[in-house]
Amino acid sequence: MTTKRRPDRRLLIPVMGIALVLLLVLLRPVSLARPETQSPAQDRWVGYYMIYRPIDNWDFGQNWETYGDTQILNAQLQDNGRYAFTELDGQALFFDFLPPTDPEDSYSAVVAFQSDAAEVVHNANITESGTTETLSGVLYFGAPATPALSQQDYIWTACLVYQREDGSLYLTRGQSYGGGGFTIKQETKYASTTNGTTTQDALSVKLRMEMIPRVESCTFFQLDENGTLLDQSTLTEAEALALTDGSYQIPLAEGTACILIRQDEERDGTTYTTLSPQADGSFTGDLWFLDERGVGIQISVQAD
Repeated sequence: MTTKRRPDRRLLIPVMGIALVLLLVLLRPVSLARPETQSPAQDRWVGYYMIYRPIDNWDFGQNWETYGDTQILNAQLQDNGRYAFTELDGQALFFDFLPPTDPEDSYSAVVAFQSDAAEVVHNANITESGTTETLSGVLYFGAPATPALSQQDYIWTACLVYQREDGSLYLTRGQSYGGGGFTIKQETKYASTTNGTTTQDALSVKLRMEMIPRVESCTFFQLDENGTLLDQSTLTEAEALALTDGSYQIPLAEGTACILIRQDEERDGTTYTTLSPQADGSFTGDLWFLDERGVGIQISVQAD
């Protein structure tokens, strides 16, 4: 997949007498040719950047720029390969289209994406008439940690992310959503040209927002095949949110046949789930805690 190459614009000067040319130079400055500037109309929508904030806080920071007639916030590429938007903490689900390594081969282009969502699915359907890229995922959220606030006191804003022809990314202020869970989806079509052949490509991003309870702690019971307790450990909410890499390692007791997980929820009581062994005898699973705002934080559990 490639982007269009822009034609150069050159300044055309009619042939004149030498004296007239010198006179014009002396009387006014010469206007030099400038490359064609980019505009929002030429840019490609690539997905969402979701902002979760108190409903009475409309301050998105002071770093917005005017681009055409649109207020935008440019993305900065970080050392870890991810994009960030200055002073704007959010959850991403958007594409990043990289240029082809071989200009003559559109299939050498790389389609990457940035995601803070769960259950992410990316599909590409390539035909002679064009390519359809789809991306979907889930963001979990719930009640904030502050007792005086409820989930109704917070609002999601779906900022739209765009990519310019030069590969740079930016976002615009989007639509806000309150209340419980919801789903947003957008599709767009655009033309791409390779070796003189134009195809009609399509892009679709779907994001489901799902509410979950706040978990105060998880206790892991390691049981043998007879249901005898071999070992147990507890992960609190504070400990989970302090994990820098989002993973929690459990020392595996010899003879463990399953791990029973008890989730102590702040408002909804207690729930239980079970981890079964993998083919190599290890146990893996994912848990979700809520940060102070109420945004879901994924914790990967590993026992081996």
